[in-house]
Amino acid sequence: MKRMAGCFLIVIFATLSFIIPGRCSAQSSFPMSGKIDYSLASWYGPNFHGKLTASGQIFDMHSFTCAHKKYPFGTWLKITNMMNDKTTFCMVNDRGPLKPMRELDLSYAAAKMLDMITLGTCVVRIEYLGMDVKYLKAIGDFFKDRSFVKSLQHKGK
Repeated sequence: MKRMAGCFLIVIFATLSFIIPGRCSAQSSFPMSGKIDYSLASWYGPNFHGKLTASGQIFDMHSFTCAHKKYPFGTWLKITNMMNDKTTFCMVNDRGPLKPMRELDLSYAAAKMLDMITLGTCVVRIEYLGMDVKYLKAIGDFFKDRSFVKSLQHKGK
């Protein structure tokens, strides 16, 4: 009898979990296209070059990539240095930064485009551009196509 009552309670709780709406939401947890944020950014390079990123890709400090705490891997961002108005484009392929006041870690190549290597950090405007479908299909193949990334760099000037 106790076993039957226990099974009955399990069935009731399982049923209620589907009927009663929870905290789930259809809204995404990352911004939609056109969203703009401001943050303190830093950069990382030689000490991490050749090591595995959180996305499983090998970090290349000469690629236009970045680490962000929330944006999904494969997200394209337009980054603008607020001190000199220089712009670059990066794709999120790592998690970080670990410092509490920072939202973005840029690769050496991206930081160089923003002219922030010497200072190490700068205030940036982050514009969400969208997801790269090619990234979702074949992450490794995308980074071999440097001409696409370079074409974006010239459009941002």
